[in-house]
Amino acid sequence: MKQLLFAILLISITASAQDKDPVVENIINEATSNSQLEILAHELMDVVGPRLVGTPQMQKANDWAVAKYAGWGIEARNEQWGEWRGWERGITHIDMIQPRIRTLSGMQLAWSPGTSKKGITAGLIIIPDVADSIAFARWLPNVKGKFVMISMHQPTGRPDYNWEEFATEESWEKMKTQRDEQTKAWRERISKTGYSSKDHHDYYAASSAHLYST
Repeated sequence: MKQLLFAILLISITASAQDKDPVVENIINEATSNSQLEILAHELMDVVGPRLVGTPQMQKANDWAVAKYAGWGIEARNEQWGEWRGWERGITHIDMIQPRIRTLSGMQLAWSPGTSKKGITAGLIIIPDVADSIAFARWLPNVKGKFVMISMHQPTGRPDYNWEEFATEESWEKMKTQRDEQTKAWRERISKTGYSSKDHHDYYAASSAHLYST
């Protein structure tokens, strides 16, 4: 019994000594009292913003990092690794004109070409539910000059937390089931084309189509 108490006491003293380790204490104090995480995150994510490779924002982020290191007394420099095509997203404005007029929300996919100042009026087309990649290849010429919607139609525009707060349990479960079924069906539709979701952007762009994801 005395040996057991001695062992427990020894473990307690050892643990207490570890808690007072100056190195550990300094690390904890640095994180809790002197952390720059919030400031750095604000500068990088809110001020610099999104940093797509090849964009002016990416170069701005690189320059920001070099300047930040220099301010800390750390030597740093920008180095070029390969050639990257530059691109920057501009203003996207989409209006439905048939069967009624309505402004739509949408976002241009990265590296998509811009339109003329007059804009483009074109028909709308979605990815069909084809039998296989051969049928998809036969269908592909149909996208020329059209807007191609490449995202799955969402059963709701309300966020999940809104459903959980205001919907009945029955309607909430029904919506989730419907969304899961639609997601599975959409993935199967994409897989039957013979390409992944990422590949579709290049193939439609090569076919003179305009891509938008809503």
